[in-house]
Amino acid sequence: MAERLSDAARLALFERMLRMRRFEEEIIHAAAVHKDIGRNHLYIGHEATGAAVLAALKQGDLVHTTHRNHGHVIGRGADPGRALAEIMGREGGLNRGRGGTWHLCDRAVGIQSTSAMVGGSIGLAIGGGWATRELGTDNVSVAFFGDGVLDEGISYEAMNFASRYELPVLFVCENNSKEGAHETSRLAAQQLGDVPRALGIPVVTIDGHDADGVYAATMEALKSVRKGEPVFLESRLERWPGSHQAKPDFVTGVTDIAMAWEPARITGTHADWIAKFDPVLAFARRLLADKAADSAALQAIDARVGAAMKAARAFADNSPYPKPETALSGVYA
Repeated sequence: MAERLSDAARLALFERMLRMRRFEEEIIHAAAVHKDIGRNHLYIGHEATGAAVLAALKQGDLVHTTHRNHGHVIGRGADPGRALAEIMGREGGLNRGRGGTWHLCDRAVGIQSTSAMVGGSIGLAIGGGWATRELGTDNVSVAFFGDGVLDEGISYEAMNFASRYELPVLFVCENNSKEGAHETSRLAAQQLGDVPRALGIPVVTIDGHDADGVYAATMEALKSVRKGEPVFLESRLERWPGSHQAKPDFVTGVTDIAMAWEPARITGTHADWIAKFDPVLAFARRLLADKAADSAALQAIDARVGAAMKAARAFADNSPYPKPETALSGVYA
């Protein structure tokens, strides 16, 4: 039987999703006034997948992520103030301003690495899976990656290695290609899942906008992964219209959660995406329909998250830049 969350746990999941969304929106606000904030690959539109997978993990599980990493880092529990400071290149950042947006990580919460290299996360996750097995734990290693990663040779090698040596690795493919198959990849295979299947890895295809469904599928997959049987989750998503901006902007506007119960508020060029594919609003609507919460409860969560993001921004803005003489500190040679 699929794992189901209590109403309290579902509200916590909604809050996790909202923290991811509001963090990305804070980056857009900050980028408007800080010239040193350049391109950021925002996680908007993926929150139901990332938050649900992360909610299913336990302490000690390892997470490896990509250039579209902010949601995973914040969703795993990293301090948003230090994360924002890192993106702004400040000394108070998670990596003292050295990593920036594309190498943001926080090992204290299990985020082992961010690799901006296409395919980097999937290879590193194999090392994490090998380590957890050698240590004799039942922890797992999770690789988040996009559909384009399946073009890379390292993906084939990594999945083959995980299958051959029975490593506890959960492969999470966040497929936001427009056709839901492999529009951005150049695979000869008809479906992305054909590749892991050929290597003996079970494939589970899920609706990436459905937080409840993603959580249930992840919990079921983890039963196998913790026993050394890798699983490939393909989360199908409708790409956020602002996904590939050179400079982050509010393409779909600042999220108004009241749109979940007042659809007349949804307007603009991308109203269709907001109404049909915004996972935050979709989950809010489901919570209301299931009577797991009322609009006042959701607004209270939003107010709490908003206050946290305001404090995060203040911390980041007040954090100094690293001193030039420390440029080589921590360099390995």
